[in-house]
Order: sequence, then structure tokens, then C-alpha cells
Amino acid sequence: MKVKVHWFKLVLLLFVVTVALVGCQNYGDENTNGDADSTSDQTDNKDSNDVDEPAGNENFNEEVFNFATNQDLPHLDPHGSAANTSFRVTYMLYDRLVTYEGTSTEPQPMLAKTWDISDDGLEYTFHLVEDATFHDGSPVTAEAVKYSYIRAINVGKSAAGIFNKVIDENSFDIIDEHTIKITLKKPFAPFVSTLGTVYANIFNPNLEENAGDDLGQSFLAEEEVGSGPYILESWDRGESLVMKANPDYWGEAPTMETVNIQFVSEPSTARLMLEKGEVDLLDNTMISPEVLSQMEGTDGINIAHSTGYQIDYMPMNIESGVLADVNVRKAIAHSINYDALIESVYLGKAERIGGAVPAGMFGYNPDAKLYDYDLDKAKALLDEAGYEEGEINLEIAISENNEVRSNTALLLQSDLSKVGINLEIKTYAWPTFLDLVTNGEHDFGLVSWTPDYPDPDYNLWYFAHSSSKGPGFNLAFYENSKVDALLEEARRKTDEDVRAKNYKEIQDIMAEEVPYIFVAQPNLQAAMRNWVKGYELNPMNTWYVPFHKITKVEE
Repeated sequence: MKVKVHWFKLVLLLFVVTVALVGCQNYGDENTNGDADSTSDQTDNKDSNDVDEPAGNENFNEEVFNFATNQDLPHLDPHGSAANTSFRVTYMLYDRLVTYEGTSTEPQPMLAKTWDISDDGLEYTFHLVEDATFHDGSPVTAEAVKYSYIRAINVGKSAAGIFNKVIDENSFDIIDEHTIKITLKKPFAPFVSTLGTVYANIFNPNLEENAGDDLGQSFLAEEEVGSGPYILESWDRGESLVMKANPDYWGEAPTMETVNIQFVSEPSTARLMLEKGEVDLLDNTMISPEVLSQMEGTDGINIAHSTGYQIDYMPMNIESGVLADVNVRKAIAHSINYDALIESVYLGKAERIGGAVPAGMFGYNPDAKLYDYDLDKAKALLDEAGYEEGEINLEIAISENNEVRSNTALLLQSDLSKVGINLEIKTYAWPTFLDLVTNGEHDFGLVSWTPDYPDPDYNLWYFAHSSSKGPGFNLAFYENSKVDALLEEARRKTDEDVRAKNYKEIQDIMAEEVPYIFVAQPNLQAAMRNWVKGYELNPMNTWYVPFHKITKVEE
């Protein structure tokens, strides 16, 4: 049962007054607790009736979709990033063998019109559409599929995780120009589902002309070699990214001629742009639940609501230092007032979660240990670890201009101070933040995670397998040989009962070792103009926007 803690809200208000808009500081700032201009904060809290009348028709253009986000892309190589900001774009620039539509979590045909699976679950034969072409006009072939998957493996970063111990460079047999057989090393039940992720995007093999000595990673940082419904027109870092409809797209013609992604650092500015009709949709991560609740009922605005598989969590770098001590990590877990956090930051629109598998997904463990808020127990654990009050100094890294994360960090800072742990908040630009946490240069981080396919393998392999440390998004740099073995066995088995048992055991092990603190599983909300039609929040890809299917209808 959630506890109403009105005194805690007062503490939070005092913090917000003094450190509001922490995220608007440059990532190089040493202190995120400096004075801030209160103008944006006042704008965020103004009544919707005080907002200038929306411009309406003056800003309406049915062929142009304007999307606002506060996070720029680190780069455009689908095989080298686990950043959702990049995924949102590269899903539009590339095609995959299968895809996900609307709110469905079941893979649908895309480049593969049909596929056959052998009785032993090892051989997958994909029959490709015959009229698909890359943006340069060359055909999409079985050879391109082979090239793309082998590159993902060889780059060895985020994308390699979905293929690790599943396929290798010897797994491919080209039957003909539009038919490919892929032989798995061991049966892997969610294999087809994995092929609908951005990591399985199909590349034009002419990338080899620009491969250089890094498999084309430098080239693809700002270029694309896809066959998708949109073509990259321009990218002005920190300002905007523009995609144009592919006039020769083999599939259903994109509904929007132009997609303009605007990078707007201030959430309050983005809100005003939406209310004036200057943008059509806001990134669902950039506006806090409090502000979204204020926007409900605003003329011309629609707030979409949905449940989903998003997890907000805190990775702790456990390779060295005080966080290598499990008792310190347990003490921190007992120091957090989770009920107050969910009530104050999420306005009650989130649930506690004990592990990396979200509620509602196959393999979820409802009995995974939840750490209660117990300051006496936390102090006893710190004493057992040999630390005196005030002796531990840590930093928490967050990405800038994210109200939920900045408010969460403030509450964590307050909670940990009660057990004598000094927590300094440092805010970084999103690409810099990603570099920091994937290189292990953090103590804590605050991150959100959404699975790209609805299977616990996706979450747990990236969170917990030792091969995923760092760039693979095991940001705790966690390693446990038993967990590795359980994950690898679950990849080999097709028996869902065995797989579920393994995944639940992994969640129990991780709950005892505390490499991560799982903060909340939030409900999903997104603010848009009421003329936007066809946008749905997928429970997996909560950040995904189907620009190619959205329409705008003036009312």
C-alpha cells in the first residue's frame, strides 16, 4: 500500500526551488546544484488557461510531422548503440526481416514475406520480398541479410548480444537471391522476435566501400545505408534531424512527406511549442508526470496513456571501490523511500519492481526480493562493511533535461544522506552520459530501459551476462558464472517452463547481489496535438514513433 508522505513533498519542493532545471547546465559543469533561473519552472506550472491561444491552422501541415525531444543522437550506426534516441531514427531508415506494428508484441512480416522453421528448431528459411531496394536503388538480397548479421557480430557491441551463442559467420546458406537459410548453433525460442529489433536492420553491402579499418563505424556515425521508408536528409547536431519520405519505397508509401525531429533542451519550451501547434508530438520521456497532469484538458492537446514494459533503474558500477561491497549496495537499497519516490516523482503512476523483467512479461518473478525502506538496517549494513557515517562519497550521473531523473536523483541524495552517504549529482548531455556509463566511469547512473522484443532474454542478457559489460549495456559490470550459465541454457531451450524457471532464478540471484536498484515500472504517457492520428504506444518500444504510418487530420 502506498503511503502519503506530505512532509516529503515539502522537502522535494524546497529542493526543486533551489535546483530546478538542473538538466539545463552544460555537461561539463562540476556542480549541478547551482542557482537556476526560475522562469522555466514557472512556465511549467502555469495554468493551461494562461497559455497563449494555440496558433492552430497557421502551424498545421498535413505532410510535415514535427517531433520534439531533448536528447540528441550519439550516432546512427544500429550495430553500435543501445540508445533509444538513435533507434527512433534508424527504425525509419532501415528495414528488417520482421517488424512490430501498433501495440502488438508479435513479429509481423517485413522484408521476409514468409519463413519456415525446421522441426528441431535449428533451421530458419526466410523468403524475401523481391521488389525491395536500398536507397541507392540496388536490390535487397539474401546476401545483404548475411552481410548485415555478420557485421553485427563482428562489430561486437550492443547488436552482438542478440546473436551471441545463437549464430556465427558459418550459420548462413544462400539458397537463391531472395531466399536464405540460417542455422542456429542451438535452438533459441525467440529467434524470430529478435529479428524485428534495430540490431537486425538490413544494411546495403556497399558499406564495404566506406568500411575503413572500423567496419564502417566512422562512416555510419552520420550516414545510413538502409532501405527503409525514410531517407536521411540532414542532421544538425543539437538542433534538428530531417528525414524525407523514400519515393521508391517498396512497401506501403510513408504517410508523412517530411519528419522533422527538433532537439529542444528545455521541457517547458517543448510544452509551449506543442500548445501553440509548432510541434505535433513530444518525446514521452521529456515531460514529467506532474506537468503532463497539468496539460490534461488543454485545448488542442491529447495525452495518450498505456501500460508498458519500461523499467527505470539505477546501475551501480560494482567492479571496484565501495560499491564492490554487497553490504554497501544492500544498505543503499534499504535507504531509499520507494513509496515516497513513486508518489512524489511519478504521482503514483508507477509500480515497484524487483528485477529486470517487467510485470506482464513472460518470466517475470513476482516473488523477487523487494528491499524495504529501513534506515536502521541500512546503517547496520554499513557498519558491518566497516564504514562510518560520512565516510562514503559517491556520484550519480544523469542525462540532462529529464525531469523524472533529476527529481529522482534529488530524492536519492536526500535519502542517502540519512545514512551518512554523500551523493553528488552530475548532469551530462545524453551522448556524453552514454560514453560515461558504458566505459564504466560512473558510480551510479539513472537509466530507463525498454525491451525491443517481449522476452526476458533481451533484458537479462544485456543486464546480466558477462559478455554484455559496458557497451553491451551491462552497466553494473556485473559477472556471475551461474547467471551466465542459466542465461545460456535458456537460450538453448525451447521448453518455456525451463526458460521461465531459469529467468526467475536469475532475478532471485540478482536481488541478493544488488548490482542494480530497480526504481519503478512507470505507466506510459505521451502528449500530442489532437490532429495526430495513428500514434500508439507499444508496450515494448515505448519511445518508437511510427512516422511512416501517422497521419494528421485537421479538426
